[in-house]
Amino acid sequence: MSGQRTPSPLPEPQLAFAAQLRELRRRTFNEPTEETLARKMGCARSTVSAILNGRRFPSWPHTAAFVETCGGITKDWQERWLQAKRQNDELRQSSKGSATAVARMPIVEGLHATGEAMLAARWYRNNREFYEAASERVRQARSEIRVTYTRRYPPTQYTTRASAEYFASILGWAGEDSDDERCVRRVIGVPEHGGSPDKDMLSWARQHYKDSKHILNYEANVLRWTASADGLNMALIDDRVVFLAFSGGPRQKLNGLSIEDPTFMSYFTAYFDQLWAALQPLGTYLGEVDGNRYDKPE
Repeated sequence: MSGQRTPSPLPEPQLAFAAQLRELRRRTFNEPTEETLARKMGCARSTVSAILNGRRFPSWPHTAAFVETCGGITKDWQERWLQAKRQNDELRQSSKGSATAVARMPIVEGLHATGEAMLAARWYRNNREFYEAASERVRQARSEIRVTYTRRYPPTQYTTRASAEYFASILGWAGEDSDDERCVRRVIGVPEHGGSPDKDMLSWARQHYKDSKHILNYEANVLRWTASADGLNMALIDDRVVFLAFSGGPRQKLNGLSIEDPTFMSYFTAYFDQLWAALQPLGTYLGEVDGNRYDKPE
């Protein structure tokens, strides 16, 4: 593929809705900070910033919490939100119709291919190669990381140095003292057996919540995972590269590939955002399972 593609402009309905939220905030007595809004909305500060700048369209729960914090009436905002969402969805569907179908794009190794019908993929032969490459790209990230973890065993049972460094690098990047607006969102699949969560995975999830709840730029949602197999895991770094991991058999066996292509990545980004919106925050999930109240610190 030759040249760099120009990023798609942000949808006009999304920008207009963001402007309305900014105006509501400006009219609020003692205008709330992004940190205050993040705590009330149960999300990262960078998420609030992205919503206010029009780079991300908020979910209704986030919108309702924002409006309530700014002294607005939530029922008066629901129709505004629905209208903006419908317009965004219509624009997204029309753009998908004009995009080149990923299914028609054969994947080739190493060299960039010429023509729109080819993608360039980098293949990783084993656990170490995959995680080392992913860790390096995490450290280079500028604004947003989206990751999934849907495996039968918790990360603590994968003992390779490379995998441990990868998981540490994501929390480290989210917690860095930086002027950059950054956000990490992770989908965690918790296996269930007969309706009960796997005890090892649940124990890890509790510890992970304790380790990450103080990081305002980090969020985790839970997918109740009922399949007796690993899922397809992915890491979407900024809007530049997608890592796809394939596992199975022995616990340490994992390989995968990475692709840098805006169109290819847009499909996985849309899938991730759809999945994310349907899931519970990790703290809420643990509260239901354990019968306790899990809250972000004030």
